[in-house]
Amino acid sequence: MFMKQVKFFLVALMAVVMGVSVTSCMNGDDNSGPRTLSVIAKLDSYGSNFKMIDGTKLVPTDPTSIMLLNSGMYIVNGQYNVEDVNVNAASITFTLTSTPTNIDGPSVTSTPDDADATMYALNYENTYYPYFFDKNTLILPAMFHFKNSSNPTEVAEEIKKHKFVISYKEEEVTEGAETLNLYVNHIITEDKDEVRATDYTLSYQAYDLSYIISRFPTLKKIVVNAKVNPSSNKLDDSNTRDEKFEIDYTKITE
Repeated sequence: MFMKQVKFFLVALMAVVMGVSVTSCMNGDDNSGPRTLSVIAKLDSYGSNFKMIDGTKLVPTDPTSIMLLNSGMYIVNGQYNVEDVNVNAASITFTLTSTPTNIDGPSVTSTPDDADATMYALNYENTYYPYFFDKNTLILPAMFHFKNSSNPTEVAEEIKKHKFVISYKEEEVTEGAETLNLYVNHIITEDKDEVRATDYTLSYQAYDLSYIISRFPTLKKIVVNAKVNPSSNKLDDSNTRDEKFEIDYTKITE
């Protein structure tokens, strides 16, 4: 968790567990009673079930609850019991406790709009950092400054003003290139000049990198770059710095 003295506001969930809550059951934990499930998962193209990062399928008890959702990446909240876990099929039958939240980010581009603001952090205490859900899907826990309010509706409207565009440089796409540089562009769509320096939040974003990765047949490393400043969202602030996070793509197997 974050330090107590820091005000922290999570956009979609207070915590997203990457399969930890279900792993114990898959390993034979016999504790009875309903379990909570809060994960990032991919909805299949048929809209019938979700898949977690370890490949476990999440099958809703009510298939109609997700039939109108588009395929993509979601934050999924639900409940299940031990008897709902099928170890042989690597699947869990569960009941949704809220509508899944889509976290698909904007399309990756070589021509992004100019960034308006910094990120709060790219790698926060080795707890929140970019990672791959599968070989083509990058998950970015986007931490950023925002204008807080005691009114939840105003907070929701403020969050909608922030988007995070992942870009690359076309000139870096060359034959035999082994490193793909990605750039996080924090774009504020409204009220760009509002003061946003006191509070910060986190929003999970998912990006389909299949096209750009296909252009790097010898890819070995992905470097995520961002302008970072924990004290201000202003790009021209003296404390703003370039930060990088490297991912060994040779270890991404699924």
